[in-house]
Formats: sequence, structure tokens, C-alpha cells
Amino acid sequence: MDLTPGERDAIAAHGSALGLSPDDYIHRTAAERAVAWQGERAAFQALARRHGQTAEELVRRGSPTDSDL
Repeated sequence: MDLTPGERDAIAAHGSALGLSPDDYIHRTAAERAVAWQGERAAFQALARRHGQTAEELVRRGSPTDSDL
């Protein structure tokens, strides 16, 4: 993974503030984002099922609005 110097500095600074090495910071952040994505995906799939559709069908139809929730 190629990071710009600014990105490396930001990762090092934020990781340091959290008491993490840059590698640990990247690992934890990536894992947190992946788990969050899985939750969001599962929630969207549940919404689609409530509408009797697959997630793909719901996306093709258009994004749900707050009134759909």
C-alpha cells in the first residue's frame, strides 16, 4: 500500500495519540471499517427483504428514503 507522506504522518500521529504503532493503527482501523461495512450491508439487505426485494433490486429501483425505513 502506497501512502503519501502526509497520510503516513497522520496515521503515525493518530496512532501515537491512541498508544498504537502505525501498523497496529492501520490493522485496527481496517478491521473496524470492515465490521461496520458488514453491519451496514446486513441492515440494507434486511431493509430490502422487508420490501420483498433483494438488495440489488432495491438499488436499481433507487435509494430508500427515510419514509422507507
